[in-house]
Amino acid sequence: MNNKVGRNQILGVRATNDFITKFDALCERLGYNRSEVIRYCLKRFHNEHFNNPENFRRARSEMF
Repeated sequence: MNNKVGRNQILGVRATNDFITKFDALCERLGYNRSEVIRYCLKRFHNEHFNNPENFRRARSEMF
């Protein structure tokens, strides 16, 4: 795995129109763009779950 900092990467996911509508409304309400909100959410999720076995198990069980 390459851990160079400063390289721009594009991460894409498929999403329904309903999800995009709700996500865009959330971004607008927060006052940040999609990329900033996604980075915040993923970083927060990682910090709260990755090294905590109980939280990690809970997240795995909640995945759909």
